[in-house]
Amino acid sequence: MPCNTVKLPTGETAIVCTSRRRQRCACGRPATKLCDWKVKERASGTCDRPLCSACTHVPAPDKDLCPRHAAEWRSRRR
Repeated sequence: MPCNTVKLPTGETAIVCTSRRRQRCACGRPATKLCDWKVKERASGTCDRPLCSACTHVPAPDKDLCPRHAAEWRSRRR
């Protein structure tokens, strides 16, 4: 369980622990987004591949696609 020390605006310090490691994009950068491609087989209903802002494809507002699904989206639009 990774823990970080956080400085609060009041000047106090807090220790924040998370239950899992930070997700990374396939390129190695920290992931800040997940792929929104619809996938029936997953419980969430979407691909959920972790993506950084440099590797995401945005076909519409608030929609992010991984490179694989971005290519599929482009081929369907043709």
